[in-house]
Amino acid sequence: MPGRDIWRPDAEVAHAFKGSSDVFSGIYGTDSGVGSLAAGECVVDFERFRKLSEVAIDRFTASDQGILRSLSLGFIATALVLIDRAGHPAPAMPGPAQELAWAALRDQHARAMPV
Repeated sequence: MPGRDIWRPDAEVAHAFKGSSDVFSGIYGTDSGVGSLAAGECVVDFERFRKLSEVAIDRFTASDQGILRSLSLGFIATALVLIDRAGHPAPAMPGPAQELAWAALRDQHARAMPV
Protein backbone atom coordinates (compact mmCIF):
# COMPACT_ATOMS: atom_id res chain seq x y z
CA MET A 1 0.00 0.00 0.00
CA PRO A 2 1.54 3.36 -1.01
CA GLY A 3 2.49 5.69 1.78
CA ARG A 4 2.79 3.18 4.57
CA ASP A 5 5.86 2.66 6.71
CA ILE A 6 7.65 -0.60 6.08
CA TRP A 7 10.83 0.21 8.02
CA ARG A 8 11.80 2.86 10.56
CA PRO A 9 15.59 2.73 10.82
CA ASP A 10 17.50 5.26 12.86
CA ALA A 11 19.12 8.08 10.88
CA GLU A 12 22.56 6.47 10.70
CA VAL A 13 21.17 3.20 9.33
CA ALA A 14 18.90 5.03 6.89
CA HIS A 15 21.87 6.93 5.47
CA ALA A 16 23.96 3.78 5.25
CA PHE A 17 21.22 1.92 3.37
CA LYS A 18 20.56 4.84 1.03
CA GLY A 19 24.31 5.08 0.36
CA SER A 20 24.52 1.34 -0.29
CA SER A 21 21.60 1.56 -2.70
CA ASP A 22 23.37 4.35 -4.58
CA VAL A 23 26.66 2.45 -4.68
CA PHE A 24 25.15 -0.78 -5.99
CA SER A 25 23.04 1.19 -8.43
CA GLY A 26 26.23 2.74 -9.83
CA ILE A 27 28.14 -0.54 -9.93
CA TYR A 28 25.35 -2.41 -11.69
CA GLY A 29 24.24 0.43 -13.96
CA THR A 30 20.59 0.45 -12.91
CA ASP A 31 18.54 3.01 -11.02
CA SER A 32 18.08 2.20 -7.34
CA GLY A 33 14.50 3.40 -7.03
CA VAL A 34 15.36 4.71 -3.54
CA GLY A 35 14.41 8.37 -3.23
CA SER A 36 16.21 11.08 -1.31
CA LEU A 37 16.11 11.06 2.46
CA ALA A 38 14.03 13.89 3.87
CA ALA A 39 13.20 14.13 7.55
CA GLY A 40 14.31 10.51 7.99
CA GLU A 41 12.00 9.18 5.28
CA CYS A 42 12.25 8.26 1.64
CA VAL A 43 9.98 6.93 -1.04
CA VAL A 44 10.91 3.72 -2.84
CA ASP A 45 9.90 2.97 -6.41
CA PHE A 46 9.59 -0.79 -5.98
CA GLU A 47 9.64 -1.60 -9.67
CA ARG A 48 13.11 -0.05 -10.01
CA PHE A 49 14.25 -1.20 -6.56
CA ARG A 50 13.23 -4.78 -7.33
CA LYS A 51 15.23 -4.62 -10.58
CA LEU A 52 18.34 -3.44 -8.69
CA SER A 53 17.82 -6.23 -6.17
CA GLU A 54 17.47 -8.82 -8.92
CA VAL A 55 20.68 -7.64 -10.60
CA ALA A 56 22.49 -7.66 -7.24
CA ILE A 57 21.39 -11.26 -6.62
CA ASP A 58 22.45 -12.32 -10.12
CA ARG A 59 25.85 -10.67 -9.72
CA PHE A 60 26.25 -12.11 -6.21
CA THR A 61 25.62 -15.59 -7.61
CA ALA A 62 27.97 -15.16 -10.57
CA SER A 63 30.80 -13.37 -8.76
CA ASP A 64 33.95 -14.97 -7.45
CA GLN A 65 34.87 -11.70 -5.70
CA GLY A 66 34.55 -12.55 -2.01
CA ILE A 67 34.60 -8.97 -0.75
CA LEU A 68 31.95 -7.79 -3.23
CA ARG A 69 29.79 -10.75 -2.24
CA SER A 70 30.27 -9.93 1.44
CA LEU A 71 29.39 -6.26 0.92
CA SER A 72 26.34 -7.24 -1.15
CA LEU A 73 24.98 -9.72 1.37
CA GLY A 74 23.53 -7.22 3.84
CA PHE A 75 22.16 -4.97 1.12
CA ILE A 76 20.37 -7.86 -0.60
CA ALA A 77 18.94 -9.27 2.63
CA THR A 78 17.62 -5.85 3.65
CA ALA A 79 16.21 -5.25 0.16
CA LEU A 80 14.37 -8.57 0.30
CA VAL A 81 12.72 -7.56 3.58
CA LEU A 82 11.57 -4.25 2.12
CA ILE A 83 10.24 -5.88 -1.04
CA ASP A 84 8.38 -8.48 1.03
CA ARG A 85 6.90 -5.93 3.43
CA ALA A 86 5.74 -3.77 0.53
CA GLY A 87 3.85 -6.77 -0.86
CA HIS A 88 5.89 -7.13 -4.04
CA PRO A 89 7.16 -10.44 -5.42
CA ALA A 90 10.71 -11.37 -4.58
CA PRO A 91 13.29 -11.08 -7.34
CA ALA A 92 13.93 -14.22 -9.38
CA MET A 93 16.33 -16.58 -7.67
CA PRO A 94 18.86 -18.83 -9.41
CA GLY A 95 17.37 -22.00 -7.91
CA PRO A 96 15.38 -23.48 -5.04
CA ALA A 97 18.34 -23.87 -2.69
CA GLN A 98 19.29 -20.21 -3.14
CA GLU A 99 15.66 -19.18 -2.71
CA LEU A 100 15.55 -20.96 0.66
CA ALA A 101 18.88 -19.48 1.75
CA TRP A 102 17.85 -15.92 0.82
CA ALA A 103 14.45 -16.37 2.51
CA ALA A 104 16.16 -17.47 5.74
CA LEU A 105 18.52 -14.47 5.64
CA ARG A 106 15.59 -12.16 4.79
CA ASP A 107 13.65 -13.45 7.81
CA GLN A 108 16.68 -13.01 10.07
CA HIS A 109 17.12 -9.42 8.90
CA ALA A 110 13.40 -8.69 9.27
CA ARG A 111 13.61 -9.30 13.01
CA ALA A 112 16.17 -6.48 13.28
CA MET A 113 14.22 -3.99 11.12
CA PRO A 114 11.61 -2.08 13.16
CA VAL A 115 8.42 -0.93 11.50
